[in-house]
Amino acid sequence: MGLQGVVSCHRQNGRVTSRIVRRNRTIAVAAAVAVIIVLIITLASCGGGLARFSSAKMPVAAPLPPFDSKFTDASVRTVPLVTVADAAWVADVAAKTGIPERVLAAYAGGAIRLALTWPECGVTWNTLAGIGWIESHHGELYGAVIAPDGFMSEPIYGQPLVGDGTMNIPDFDDGNFDGDPLHDRAVGPMQIIPQTWAAWHVDGNGDGDPNGQQIDDSVVSAANYLCFSSDTMTTAEGWTKSLWSYNQLDSYADDVRATANEYAAAIGVH
Repeated sequence: MGLQGVVSCHRQNGRVTSRIVRRNRTIAVAAAVAVIIVLIITLASCGGGLARFSSAKMPVAAPLPPFDSKFTDASVRTVPLVTVADAAWVADVAAKTGIPERVLAAYAGGAIRLALTWPECGVTWNTLAGIGWIESHHGELYGAVIAPDGFMSEPIYGQPLVGDGTMNIPDFDDGNFDGDPLHDRAVGPMQIIPQTWAAWHVDGNGDGDPNGQQIDDSVVSAANYLCFSSDTMTTAEGWTKSLWSYNQLDSYADDVRATANEYAAAIGVH
């Protein structure tokens, strides 16, 4: 996420924890700002960079899933993400779209949480699901699955970002988040790189320990980063700008948009 050029995932042993990463949060925020500055300069210098956003398309915005109207900006942050969206809606839409029910609960809960905590953003559950499919097939690459507690049965890591068909990103945190002390890798079902995780990680499942291999934590962290990356995702320009910050390939945004549209169409939204 953020700078990876090619999405490729494989399994490694062991669970990555973010406790050590949190010690570097202040440095991480500065690093994230630096990345954003570099991105802006890059876009300004690339032919048609900003025009790409203004001429882009966005997917159909699937309606927000039903949820308890008692939730507020403050209260929705305190409950496990899996409990936020209406359970009957999750079961019905999972059957129609083929998205695993536990994973869809995270996408739906993430969209609801951001609607309350960052209402101007407008990130939708079908966009989050589109990203989740492109990045890790909803956590099911290579036979892995997301367990009922939201953790990966096998951790997912992207290929080392060494500049061979990818961005060249030297190690950021001694391998604490991605297990690689030499180069960074994207981590988890939403494929987040260490710099982005350090700046934006969130405890989405309420266990007190943000973890990139846990679907709730991963989805909310990704959603926050997407919302930060443009003024709003309710316009084609803003949506494309956010997706570009996540992965700088035109084909990536195209693939996410097509997948998000398929999920919307599955529930009759066109």
